[in-house]
Amino acid sequence: MSQPLEDVRMLAGEIGPRGTGTPAEAAGADYVARRLAHLGLPVEQHHFRAVASQNSFPLAIDVLVLLAVAIYPLAGAPTRWIAAALAMCAAPLLWQTIRNAGNPLSIFLPKVTSRNVETRVSPKSETRKRAVILAHLDTNRCRLAWQSKRVASIEPLTWLVLGVLASPGLIFLAGALLGGPSWLWWLSLLPAACVMGMMVTLWKDDHTPWSPGAHDNAASVAVALEVAARLARRPLATTEVWLIFDGAEETDHGGVRDLLRRHASLLRQAAFFGLEGLGSGEIVYLTRQGICAPYHPAPHLRALAERVATGHPQLDFRPAEMLAEDDVRTLRERGYHAIGIAGRDPHTGILPYWHRPDDTVATVSTETMERAAEIVLALLDELDKA
Repeated sequence: MSQPLEDVRMLAGEIGPRGTGTPAEAAGADYVARRLAHLGLPVEQHHFRAVASQNSFPLAIDVLVLLAVAIYPLAGAPTRWIAAALAMCAAPLLWQTIRNAGNPLSIFLPKVTSRNVETRVSPKSETRKRAVILAHLDTNRCRLAWQSKRVASIEPLTWLVLGVLASPGLIFLAGALLGGPSWLWWLSLLPAACVMGMMVTLWKDDHTPWSPGAHDNAASVAVALEVAARLARRPLATTEVWLIFDGAEETDHGGVRDLLRRHASLLRQAAFFGLEGLGSGEIVYLTRQGICAPYHPAPHLRALAERVATGHPQLDFRPAEMLAEDDVRTLRERGYHAIGIAGRDPHTGILPYWHRPDDTVATVSTETMERAAEIVLALLDELDKA
């Protein structure tokens, strides 16, 4: 058995689903730390607090809307204006969540402890550049909508939810301006009923089983470990490579946020490569990502990927667009240089077996992971020469 496949077997098979902040995520971090130490690389582990579920954000926003509906009729003009203000925050807060994997309500949300496992491979001579390889440790649940079988519905549903959340604020603003006609409150009960339905759906969604996460993201962790092993034997000339195995990517990108809190200035000019789903399918560099508010890679990293794809046709490395959100969004929103490298199912246009119960070791391709490692190394070599 190849080492990358053995790594996937250990993470997705022996350890199994690695939900954010769970003992299994911690076991995955311990395994990666032992693998890096065995390679003779320095290992750091950094703990941090992260939001427990991606659904915590929309659930909190839904509660805000229902609170507004409850207080609107209580005390005349004051509560009408308060309700309008609360309800009008709902859609912008969800939009902020989409754009930033979080919003100000996070301070009230349940937290768990997660961690990053980190190492650095020094270059042969003086460090002139830095590259960061990101591969997250945690897995997501087998979501009702956020999975590969239903990927076509995600963006329309998101726009619909934004519209539903916006409507109570507009209704209550009209009520406050018009002196509070009672029929407007009764009208608000229609979107309020939709919001209650959304809360039930989100609650059910948060009780689905965890995905084993062989593709998302054990295969990418295995690829990053293979890259680390090869760099340990053959460092780059002047580029220091950081390998970050981050936690809480599936909730609020907490691992990347923690990394940037500790090393913001040092990594400001670094090249970040986010690895996702590299277990089978096409291997692509992502030219456009995201739901409703798309984001794009740093232009010079896209150009670098194009050079590698052109210069190494045998690697079958190609551009693509994808709806999946990942750490690259947080990096790009904060002005860092980043690009996503992903496995892509050509039939669904998303990560293979994304958030599904059959994302198991048996579905992963050794050849794809080995080719992915070659691609990442070619990107690093090209960066080193540039």
